[in-house]
Amino acid sequence: MKKIFKLEPAKDYNYKLIAIHSTLKIHSLAFQINKYCYTNFIRSKNDILIDSEYKVPCFEWKINEKGVDFKLFENKYIIEGDDSKLKDSLFSFSNSKELSLIGSHKEVDFFIKQNCYFSTSNLIEKMSKIPHISFSYRLPGEKTFENFNFEI
Repeated sequence: MKKIFKLEPAKDYNYKLIAIHSTLKIHSLAFQINKYCYTNFIRSKNDILIDSEYKVPCFEWKINEKGVDFKLFENKYIIEGDDSKLKDSLFSFSNSKELSLIGSHKEVDFFIKQNCYFSTSNLIEKMSKIPHISFSYRLPGEKTFENFNFEI
């Protein structure tokens, strides 16, 4: 059975997206970004919910008084299949699939969604000093509008 997730166009374009390529887990990445970039990403109480079934962890850095609003989330998530026929078999294996929230950027591991007027280039420059981040860059806004509509 093949599932296709299609995202509708976003209505609000007042954000910037920073793409991050890293092998770290999201909690380790948030810690490293906090350490090197002097941010304060904490685990959000609301994860990204996809199809009312799958949850993607989300970290946020928000200071209302200063107008700071950032969200860090994974682009890739794994769906575990339920293959109960071969569960106790010698040749059993898990039927899992890796999907991306933003399909046009499947190669990106993490995104930071920026909803404020903070220096994006300054943050990217500081992230370049983190040893476990191989690459980070800002995505041009017009390339992500068609692929980004979930609320985080």
